[in-house]
Amino acid sequence: MQKLTFHRYLERYVRSLSKTKTNSIHKLVNEVPENLRLREPLFLYALCFNKMDLLLKASINYLMYSEYSSLSSKYNKSEFLKLLMNDNTQLNDLYRRVYRSYVSRRDTYDNEKYIRRLIHLKTRKLQEAKGVSNYRIYTDLKLNQSNVNAYLKHGDIARVNKETAYKMVEYLEAA
Repeated sequence: MQKLTFHRYLERYVRSLSKTKTNSIHKLVNEVPENLRLREPLFLYALCFNKMDLLLKASINYLMYSEYSSLSSKYNKSEFLKLLMNDNTQLNDLYRRVYRSYVSRRDTYDNEKYIRRLIHLKTRKLQEAKGVSNYRIYTDLKLNQSNVNAYLKHGDIARVNKETAYKMVEYLEAA
């Protein structure tokens, strides 16, 4: 599974915020006065895709022009991205929030995997402490034998979803 990049995240995020579902700078700029949530992601999108000149030309008759031009003259792309990555308070919180949202989305898979690994460890500890066999678990909970054995014996966390893993923990806690 390929890691999500900030560029691709912005491309999708801007499109999802847009009422017209587009990445056209001109259409997006026209939409900003009615859709204020689009303002910061649009700037970041233009910055990352080297479309800042286009954004500034398109937004010249709008209120956000002064903010956009001020930021683009103050920081270059790498400086701005570095400030975002460091969660620097020099930047408006709304820009930092977009980046934090990206980080959260990017790390979702790893966080899920980590949580599932912790649930597996808890399940194994409870199973050993209570002396409950794999057979008893999959029979009483009416689960797939092969998946439960792969999960419990070999630690294959992909074989059992989180809900099933929680079900096993609850069963073992009650045993």
